[in-house]
Amino acid sequence: MRRIDRPIPVELGFAPRDVAGRPNPARHDPERSSPARAAATLLLLYPDPDGELTVPLTVRHAELRSHAGEVSLPGGAVEADDRDRAAAAVREAHEEIGVEPAQVRVIGNLDDVWIPVSNYRVRPYVAAMAARPRLIPQVEEVAAVLEVPVRRLLAPDAVTEEEIDVSGFRLRAAVYRYAGERIWGATARTLAMFASVVRQASRVP
Repeated sequence: MRRIDRPIPVELGFAPRDVAGRPNPARHDPERSSPARAAATLLLLYPDPDGELTVPLTVRHAELRSHAGEVSLPGGAVEADDRDRAAAAVREAHEEIGVEPAQVRVIGNLDDVWIPVSNYRVRPYVAAMAARPRLIPQVEEVAAVLEVPVRRLLAPDAVTEEEIDVSGFRLRAAVYRYAGERIWGATARTLAMFASVVRQASRVP
């Protein structure tokens, strides 16, 4: 990871404040955008063969039209046949990595994450399974499944700051690195929320 030069030119739509520290009026704002489409992701927890708590992520195929090559949680848009957002998250996990819905127990959800580029409002659901599932990637969309130990998400040095090129702009973003993959954007925000909840819960007497 190379050293980041400063100042970094950024796409103003992603900057919460301008160079003077004032709220940025050019920032992407969900209230000024067309209604966002509902989506859901599944943050699934299960023990690996050694008993270590693990979260599966997907590495998207490089040739996909949107978010190509990125690492994400299993998930997608809520469809008309879905009972609710939680059901959509479980369905998507089944479609993308072969997780059996009957074996998934949804525990709760984290805060919604808005994705300006695709205008999705994503609700992450935390779920658990008693044992590691048989993971079957959907070959048209998923290039690989990345199983990340929860302890890695909780490590003091888990998150770093990197410069990322996106459509000709350079962004400074919080990033997780694991097994040679870069995890950023909505997925990194979701994992960071989850890690924060776990840390707070561990402090409760």
